[in-house]
This record gives sequence, structure tokens and C-alpha cells, in this order.
Amino acid sequence: MTTAYAPGYPRPTRDDVGRFEFEIGQPDGLTWRPLGGYIAADVDWHWYLPTSAVIQIKPDHPMAAYLVNCRRRVIHVRTHQNGIPWDGRIMRANVKGKPGREVITLYCISNLMWIMRGLAWVNNLTPPEFQLALTGKQNIKWGPPDFVFKAYLAETMTRLRKPVYAALPLRYTVPELPDLDDIDTLDDLLDIVADALDDLCVLQARFTQLDELYKQTVETQEMGLSCHLWTPLDGPSPMVFNTTSLSQLQSVFDYTSDNFLNFTNPGNVLGLADPSTWNKMTRSGYVFNTHAKRDMRKIQFRLDSTQVEYYERDVEHADAHKVAVGGKAPEIMNQAIEWGANFALQLILNALFPGLNLGTILVGDLFDNVFFAYQQFWDPDLEADLGEHGFGEVFGDNTAAWSLDSFAVGQAQLKKHSGSDAVKIQLSSGTAGGRGYCMGVDDGTGRRYQVGDIVTLWDRGVEIEQWISGVKISDRGDGRKVETVTLGEDRALKDGWERVIAHLQGFAGTARGIANSL
Repeated sequence: MTTAYAPGYPRPTRDDVGRFEFEIGQPDGLTWRPLGGYIAADVDWHWYLPTSAVIQIKPDHPMAAYLVNCRRRVIHVRTHQNGIPWDGRIMRANVKGKPGREVITLYCISNLMWIMRGLAWVNNLTPPEFQLALTGKQNIKWGPPDFVFKAYLAETMTRLRKPVYAALPLRYTVPELPDLDDIDTLDDLLDIVADALDDLCVLQARFTQLDELYKQTVETQEMGLSCHLWTPLDGPSPMVFNTTSLSQLQSVFDYTSDNFLNFTNPGNVLGLADPSTWNKMTRSGYVFNTHAKRDMRKIQFRLDSTQVEYYERDVEHADAHKVAVGGKAPEIMNQAIEWGANFALQLILNALFPGLNLGTILVGDLFDNVFFAYQQFWDPDLEADLGEHGFGEVFGDNTAAWSLDSFAVGQAQLKKHSGSDAVKIQLSSGTAGGRGYCMGVDDGTGRRYQVGDIVTLWDRGVEIEQWISGVKISDRGDGRKVETVTLGEDRALKDGWERVIAHLQGFAGTARGIANSL
């Protein structure tokens, strides 16, 4: 639609933008009502981290009494920005001020919080007092990250009997077959093998929090994570791996359940024979998914643009190009080496001294954590760029490091120490005539961006390619919204909530790693 302006009046520099349309949901997610008016709000979106929303309301708000009582009640919150959803729940309510003139502040967290409240057990079918899997003392999985992440999630949420489901179909990349004419040297062949392994991961878990388990692979491959609430009111069910029936079957193995060892399933109380529910959600629940970045380099943020109100850029020098990782070999590897060494020793002794029964001598744990315990990773391109004056190596501390997941640890540490270039830009929404950029679903104008988009940045004549890792939108009730866009890894530019999440992950992972290494 074309907007006409009266002659003799200057063209406005911006248009007023609408406020957030917050909705409040009952615990079952089947009843919703608009929040209505509010004082101010901040809503965050991130490519792979749980995000927050902060809403301030007046004390005479008609829903104030209900919203502040969130201690033992699930209060759903959802909104959107130009079609991009945000949904979560109220985690904390703060009321302060002079009686009758208080300000009520609601602190909400997105539903991706679910991956911070689930532990990947070694064996989800046995009680915690006895944990042993086919892969030994760790739950080891390998394959495309989308499959591995969703397998861990499905196992965990089935055991917990929570309505959190993995989205289908699985997302994986089919590598292109190489042209044999292009393989001239061994290096060419090794490059093809390395490229084929780029989209694979190997993870091990032993009561590991899901977000910690995913963290290194997500950061290394710059994958996106999401977890959104779906209710029957939202239309047809998305395609998911329905673990509702599986969780009911899980109750047969749960000694705390009424159906413990009740294999007869009288009257089909477990609901295992209803094909109409396969790959569908039968109740309100959450859909977990992974995402790949979008190529949106046609979007260019210029730091000399009038839409940019403020920006901050942080460039960090690389401080290592080699990483050593390890300390412990996986239990299954130690056992295999011990079996092989025992067999070889017995074979040699019986051959040299037949009849002396020396073949019963065993090596025991002599070779434990000797083979495959340490590995080294390096970045030859970074080493060449830095030259001989570049800093050398660091240790990839995984506390209880196992060689099978040392690749993820090594790659994550290499990336961490390779330096960074992050930019945080504040944009004013509501540029007149829709000339500026704003976050939202594509509308055909080419001016909508989302988290995970690869864009370009123009700074003093230099064009930089980066990706959008986070967006924060603030509404102060003055007829406009301010969008703070973070480009690239934002370790030095994180806000308070993101730093809290990072510290929680670090502390929990270290404590659990020490406990599991004893």
C-alpha cells in the first residue's frame, strides 16, 4: 500500500509501530486470553539458547493477582514479532513500590528451557541405582546432530513422561558424490572424507544435562535450536515422534509406577494400539527442532545508516591454534584393549611355556587410559595467518574427557581460542514507508530478517559477512520499538541473562563431570 502525504508537510522519518500482543494461557494450554496493556516489555530471541521476556504491568491490571502467583502454577506466555513466535512461561514475579503505585515485573523464560531440565541417563529403562548400557558406563550415540539430539531428547522425555516431542522428519545432509577426476592426491581424498564427516557428531552422556550435551556441537556447527508450544487450538498437529505411548510403556519398567511389571496391559491401559496417533500430538505439548542457517546476504546493515541508533563492535585476537584434549579413554575402549592384551599375553605365554599354566596371568587395568586418552587438534589456516609469533596451544578441559567426544571438545576449543568479531546494533523499528530492516517472516520486501540469517555488515568501506545470533526487541510505550541485533559470536557482548545461562551450564557441567570421573 502506498502512503500519500499532504503537500507542504515534510515526509515523516518513521511510522508508529504496534505493541506486543501478549497472550496468557492456562496450565493445560487450552484457554488463552490477551494480556492487554502493559508499561514496558523486552523480548529476546536467540539462535540456540533459552531466551527471556520481561514485562512490566500496573498494580491495577485485571490479571495482576493471577500472574504474580506463579510459584506452583504454570502460566504460559506467548507473543510474536511479524510472525516470529516467542512462547514460554512466567518464572518470577516481582512487586515493588509504594502501596497502590507498585510496578509488577514478570520475568519469563522461553520453552527451550526444557533442554536444561532433562538429564541423559546411561540407561533410561533402569533405575538410577543401576546404570549400565550396551556402550558401557556412558550412553554413546553418533550420527547427524539432528538425529542424535532428538534421540537423547526422546529417551529423556519418555522416561520423565513429559509432553516434549522431537520434530519430524529428521534433518540431515546427503553428501554429493565426488568426481573421481578431481582426486589427484591423497590430500584431495582426505579433504573429501573430512567434508563427509563435518555433519556428524559423537556424543556420550552420563546424567548429562541436555543443553550441556548439545552445547559443543551446536557452537561448533552454529546450529539453531527451538522448542515451541503447540496446542489443539493451533490447528493440525505438526509431525513429531510421538512418545506419549512410549512413556506409558516406560511406566512398566518404572518401579514407582502403578503399572510396574504389568506386561499383560489389561484393557490396553497403555494405549499402544492406536495408529491414528502415530507421528501426531494428542495433547498440548512442545516441539523440539534443530535448524540450519539461511543465506540472506542480500540484507546489508550499514553502520552509517540513519536507522542505526547505536552499535558496539568487539574484535578479539586469536590466542591458540592447537588444542590437546583428553584425560580418560571411554570404558568400552579400555575394556576392548584389556581383552586384547589379555588374549595376546596368554597366547604368548602358552606358546613359550606350555604346560606351566602361565596363561592365567592378566594385565588388569594396566593399560586403562593409556591408548586413545589424548588427542590433538589444530587449525593450519589460522597457524599460517598468525605466523611464528602466534600463540601456541591450550588444553581442552572437559573434566571427564572421553576420546569419543573429544572431537567435539577439540573443535569447540579451537573455535573459542581462534578469536572473534561480534557486532551489536540497535535499530529503530518503524522506519517510514517500510524502508528499514526489521525482524519477521519474509513478506516479499527483502527487508525482513530472522535469527540464524547470514547477512553482510558495511563498516567504513569494509564489507563483513556475519550471521545473526540474537535479537532483542524493547518496547517503552513511546510508539516505537528498538531492535538490538547481535551479529556473530557474542561472548564479550552478552547481556546479563545470557551470562547467567552460560555460568549455570559451566558450573553444572564441571560438577557433574567431576562426579562421573571418580
